[in-house]
Amino acid sequence: MAIKDKTYLTLIIVPHQSGRTVTLRLPTWAAKTLAVLAVFILLGLAGVTTGYVGKFVDASMLQTLKLENRILRDKVTEFGNNLVGLQYQINEFVNFDSKVRMMTGLAPIDPDVRRVGVGGFAPAPLPEGITPGTAASLQTVQRDLEKLDREARLQLESFEAIVSALSEKQEMWNHLPSIQPTPGWIISNFGIRRDPLVGELRMHEGIDIAAPEGTIIAAPAAGRVKFVGYRNNYGLCLELDHGYGITTRFAHCSMIKVSVGQNVNRGQVVALVGQTGRVTGPHLHYEVMVNGQPKDPANYILAARMF
Repeated sequence: MAIKDKTYLTLIIVPHQSGRTVTLRLPTWAAKTLAVLAVFILLGLAGVTTGYVGKFVDASMLQTLKLENRILRDKVTEFGNNLVGLQYQINEFVNFDSKVRMMTGLAPIDPDVRRVGVGGFAPAPLPEGITPGTAASLQTVQRDLEKLDREARLQLESFEAIVSALSEKQEMWNHLPSIQPTPGWIISNFGIRRDPLVGELRMHEGIDIAAPEGTIIAAPAAGRVKFVGYRNNYGLCLELDHGYGITTRFAHCSMIKVSVGQNVNRGQVVALVGQTGRVTGPHLHYEVMVNGQPKDPANYILAARMF
């Protein structure tokens, strides 16, 4: 038969207000039992408290994540709109690039090359907590940004090639007639036309630019004065030799302001509009000849309104 533990634990309580004390006498086994129960109760309270705190923290984090996702989604939309504007600017550069390449004699960039295609797209890893919709939008923006970066690098290389070509051809460009020689309106184009005086169809080897008598005529490019004088139907006429087989002619002038053998620069005033020779009114008859063959001057005019 087990012998029951008869040891006791005495607890003395001394109040602060009175001198009377309270004595509690508990068996040791009972005190141990109460202590174990108290520990279990405290552990249970701690678990319940932790659970509530955890739920509160989770709810707070969820609200924060929702707010961050909404802000992120708005920023992604804003970036997407900015990308549309950047793509428009890139397209403008491409159009400008094509024109300049044609003018410099460089071959245009193949449209397939312009697509700057690459292999499989590998999106960058995204932070946790982003909603699938926002994640998809981010990946789209990332893909578009990478494409714009490739297009910009291709365009930079193209511009560098153009600058190199222009540097090599600078001397020739200085002698290439590229401006409209007088301010006015082109009233008769290059090609077959009906002669305004006799009504017959004839080849018109230049363009006619209507302008008041005395309007300045500027050299369309650097060159040397080849001829000054009267030439039958042309009236008072000026011819410039620009080298590279290119010459220009200015007819029906009222006055010539340069002399034979003189060097001139692009934009320099060389004559005045008149109505000498076979004309119906004041205008400039302007011709461009390459190796003795008449060419359409309009194809050489890059700046029609430089004055």
